[in-house]
Amino acid sequence: MWGLKYFIQASLGLAIFLIGLWVMSQGLNGVLGQKLGQILGKLTTTPFRGMVLGAIATALVQSSSTIAVTMVALVNAQVITIYQAFGIILGANIGTTFTAQIISFDLSSFALPIILLGLLLLPINRKCKIIGVAMIGFGSLFFGMRYLRLSLAPIIELPAVRDLVLRVSNNLLEGIFTGATLTALIQSSTATTGIVIALAQENAISLSGAIALSLGANIGTVFTTIISSIGLEKEARATALADLIFNVLGVLGISLIFGPFILLVSLTSPHLPRQVANAHTLFNVITVLFVMPFIAPLMNLCIRWAGFKFRRNE
Repeated sequence: MWGLKYFIQASLGLAIFLIGLWVMSQGLNGVLGQKLGQILGKLTTTPFRGMVLGAIATALVQSSSTIAVTMVALVNAQVITIYQAFGIILGANIGTTFTAQIISFDLSSFALPIILLGLLLLPINRKCKIIGVAMIGFGSLFFGMRYLRLSLAPIIELPAVRDLVLRVSNNLLEGIFTGATLTALIQSSTATTGIVIALAQENAISLSGAIALSLGANIGTVFTTIISSIGLEKEARATALADLIFNVLGVLGISLIFGPFILLVSLTSPHLPRQVANAHTLFNVITVLFVMPFIAPLMNLCIRWAGFKFRRNE
């Protein structure tokens, strides 16, 4: 019963975090308008420009899955090409690290004032209401993180949990699998990263274990995109497949240089939570920059695997 109590509290903290993320996303999406996908499609003329715009849009909307699913839908509707969509999806992988960077700082003492200020803005006018909603979500992120962190502290003392964290810290593949599974279940890589950062704030996990879980989260987050492409046109399925291949190859590549990567991350900050956030950012930036010159071959591979002929418009 003792353990169940804290598991329920941790689940509540995670729920508050996820609700805050969703509310903030709704508020920021209101600022950007409802035609974000179409706007991105029209402004994206090259993969690099798509990558930049995708990163900015995801940093604002705070959901790489939303951006990826939107791109799959737009490709299916023939609003944008598969090349445009993949450039934006690459940028989304970078933009989604913005939240991890923010929550790696302990700003929980400001959570309630931010929420209160957001509530005060709601009745003023439509623009202030949208900003207020975003602030309520932003404050809820830190409130949820605080609650999650306090709940995890006693849970970590449970023998079964300590054994799991130890195995994840000592086994890269098990860590990746655990991170991917957890992310696929809760459908939020940001939430998984938030849990890892909360563990890091309690010094309950090693840097290697934290990075392994974060790597797995990058694979698990593609689950939503793959599911959304089922039953769509082959072009849309190829877009989702490209997202999966990119993330799997990225995780495989970093796994091959895991030791040097950990060393690089350890030099970025003396604080473990910041190292976790920086690892998340470095992984996505490195893999995106590496794959940029190979977008055409990768897309051609996905096109062949999807089983259709596609002629690129020059």
